[in-house]
Amino acid sequence: MPNCENCDYKWSWFDTFKIGVTNNKKCPNCGERQYVMLKKSKAIYFVFFASLIVLLFSRPFFDLSDTVYISFGILFALIMFVIMPYTIKLSNEQKPLW
Repeated sequence: MPNCENCDYKWSWFDTFKIGVTNNKKCPNCGERQYVMLKKSKAIYFVFFASLIVLLFSRPFFDLSDTVYISFGILFALIMFVIMPYTIKLSNEQKPLW
């Protein structure tokens, strides 16, 4: 989990998830605004989206039901939601995400 750059407060998973969605949030400890600075996330998101695209384009080659494909899509989304907070680093300045 990331730490606040001002007070070195370690953020909880839930707070980190919320800042990952909103891109900025005040530190629960010192109140200073923190911004998302993604580390390693480009590679992780690329692997996720590449896997999802392979799954979508492989449908004609495998005789699997719609339920299986929907289940895989939901599973990929859940994995990304769990992994996302671990890919975030906090910064005092707003920087481009990509």
